[in-house]
Parts: sequence; C-alpha cells; structure tokens
Amino acid sequence: MQKKLLIALAFSLFLVPVLPGQELYHHLAQDTIITRPTFFGNVYLLDGKRLNLQVMQWFMTGHPQAYDQIKVAQVTSQLAVVSFTAGGLVFLSGYLIGREDPPLGNDLMLLGGSGLGAGLLLTLVSNGYQRRAVKFYNGDIRLYHSTGKGVGLIFGLSENGLTLKASFD
Repeated sequence: MQKKLLIALAFSLFLVPVLPGQELYHHLAQDTIITRPTFFGNVYLLDGKRLNLQVMQWFMTGHPQAYDQIKVAQVTSQLAVVSFTAGGLVFLSGYLIGREDPPLGNDLMLLGGSGLGAGLLLTLVSNGYQRRAVKFYNGDIRLYHSTGKGVGLIFGLSENGLTLKASFD
C-alpha cells in the first residue's frame, strides 16, 4: 500500500513543472474590449469572447474609473430586472382581474406598464454606464501599453562632473 502511494506521489511530483497554472490578471487583460451594437445596447467582446457584467467587473477591478462605472451599471441592470419582473406580474394580474372588475384591472395594467417602462429606462441607463466603463478601461489599457516601452539615456552636467543615466523599461 505504501509503495503504491509513494510511486503515485513521485510520479505526481515529476508532473508538477509540466502543469499549467492559472494566468494572472495582467496577462489576461492585454487587449481592449470591442463593442458591437445591438438592438437595446451593445455586445462587448474580449479576444472574440462575449463578456457579461460580472466578467467585465472582474477585468476592471484594477481600473478605478471603469470599476465605478461598471458597478453602477450592474446595480441598474439588477434594478431593471426587478422592475421588468414586478411590472410584468402586475400587468398580467391587471389583465386577469380586468374581466371581473374593469376599473381595477385597468389601473393594475397601467401600473404594470409603468413598471415595464421603468425597466426599459433602467436598461438604457445601465447600457450607458457600461459604455462609459468600457471607454475608461480601453483608455487605461492603451495608456498602459503605450508607456514604458524603451531605453532612455540622459546626460547631465553638474558641479561634480558629467553624469549619465540609463533606464531600461
């Protein structure tokens, strides 16, 4: 029993250097997010893969402006879902009650329609915050990749003599 366990342990130790690890955040997020327009908003793609709000939030944790915008987008999106759900239920209830009590049914259908309209409005607000978050994120990524790439030499003259500074980024 111990011999088999020792052989399995030795074999797994030889495999450890071969196993791939999880890629770190700065290796994953080296590309900008592409925006494709749709009917009521946009589809966001990173390396050809569609992003949802949770994944976008994870990618934007290191970018404060984008992260703030995506958090607001996420909250307004959740409020839109709640508004659509409540509005739909109230509208359907008003429709069903309207057969027996038309004034009450009409009032409930009007209230449900307002809930559906509020959900639509919140969806548009959420899309605006998502668009701004992607704009801030793409700006940060472009800025990160455009700076710090190169070699620099600085010559200086002081009272002690000549100075030479070299920088390698």
